[in-house]
Amino acid sequence: MRQSLFPFASRQSQTAGRWVDSFPLQGSVMRPVVVLLFLLLSILAGCLSAEDFAEAEDGEVLFDIAIDNGDAWDLIRTVDGEGAYRIIIEDQLDQVASRVVVGVDYNVGISQVSMYSQVGNETLDFDLFESEGEFHVRIADEWYVGRDSVSHSFDPLVGLDSTFGSQGIPSPGPSLPMDSTEFPSLDWRVTWDPSVEQMVAVTDNASHQLILELRGSPPVLVKAESYSLDGLSSTVLEVVTGDAASISIPDVEMERMPAPISGQIRLDVVDGYRIWEYTIADGFRWEVDVNEMELHAGARDSEGALVIEHIFPLESGHLETSDSNGDSWTFDHIDLDEDGYLSGGDLVRVTTNSTIDLDAAFYDEWAEAYPESFLPASPLAPLVLLFVAMLRGLRPKLQGRD
Repeated sequence: MRQSLFPFASRQSQTAGRWVDSFPLQGSVMRPVVVLLFLLLSILAGCLSAEDFAEAEDGEVLFDIAIDNGDAWDLIRTVDGEGAYRIIIEDQLDQVASRVVVGVDYNVGISQVSMYSQVGNETLDFDLFESEGEFHVRIADEWYVGRDSVSHSFDPLVGLDSTFGSQGIPSPGPSLPMDSTEFPSLDWRVTWDPSVEQMVAVTDNASHQLILELRGSPPVLVKAESYSLDGLSSTVLEVVTGDAASISIPDVEMERMPAPISGQIRLDVVDGYRIWEYTIADGFRWEVDVNEMELHAGARDSEGALVIEHIFPLESGHLETSDSNGDSWTFDHIDLDEDGYLSGGDLVRVTTNSTIDLDAAFYDEWAEAYPESFLPASPLAPLVLLFVAMLRGLRPKLQGRD
């Protein structure tokens, strides 16, 4: 039997089709995503030019200019002009450890989102690589390949800037002990090596030691470290560029991944007719040809498996049929944008006057699998779903650079 992509999934692949609400995010489980969002959104206004540093040679003077201007923390400027970049965020708090990576290699047209998180006995370990027309996923030691009929790869930093606007690191608290608005009030110890254009600034606030590393002229942030004074937590952000940030997909055999369909299901009974209706979520970014998808309709057995009564190809658009009992069945796929793909906003509906407990499931003919068998049912699942959902709306075209 085909193994679930997430070995801790709560249902067999035959029970697919229903969108299951993700688990609530609570406490320390939320921390890795919060840290990622807060750190990546550390993009401040300002324009720091080389002229500002032309007459400044003392490290503390240079750092004061950087603090007053704020442009040194602009991560977009840090990676501007680079053929590849990778931003790595490592976070540790009590029994929670996480590592998040986002990046782009413009030379090969691949973007990356990776996450490792361990909360108690639960471990989440995945990579997502997207390129034109396909994506690759690693879960632990297993690799999967999926297709994307409408390519819209993204640049994480550009997307975040255009989506959320320009804003600084939020106020400090238990989630993130680093507030850039606090920098001017702190007593920094600065060293500056002009021969390699490297600056290191160290300080303590009320609860943490902060270490910033800047490079270049004018200097830009390449590493930020925060260590709690009680030794219980730490956060490290590092920006890697150039050849060290190059991305490659391993040449290994990969299992086909069914389209990761997400949306909302509605079950209803109107005038004796049972209705199963599914609306694809807005922003769903992995569109597939309708001629590669089917809807299997029927009822669940005592084990929760779907007993198929009818198979409706999505490409048919509208079908009417009847079963051996003479009950009528009507299928509709409403292609909202008429693009020929199963995509955001599309509606799929089955209506019957049969008295069975109606249910249905999408089936991906290309992958020969039900999408739900690849949806996580772990308490850590919200981290993946929230993280991917955040990036799902970031749609700048990924292009190579000269």
